Amino acid sequence: MGALQIVGTLIIWVAGIVVLVRLFQKEGVLKGILGLICMLYTFVWGWQRVKDPELNLKNWMYAWTAAIVLGMILNVIGSSGS
Repeated sequence: MGALQIVGTLIIWVAGIVVLVRLFQKEGVLKGILGLICMLYTFVWGWQRVKDPELNLKNWMYAWTAAIVLGMILNVIGSSGS
């Protein structure tokens, strides 16, 4: 695993946890647990509320999305090189 992949993975984890914490704070325990079980729910919830100034999710969601896309690109490049 290259350094770029490690950085991307860390960004994905940190951004996901930050959005998950905001989900727990805004929506309560039940939706927070749903977000913990299915991070796709957390990701979609974050994008739906990206313009909410109280949550301040804009930069986190951009970073999370960019890290996912970067990971996909690196996986394609890595698999085509083998």
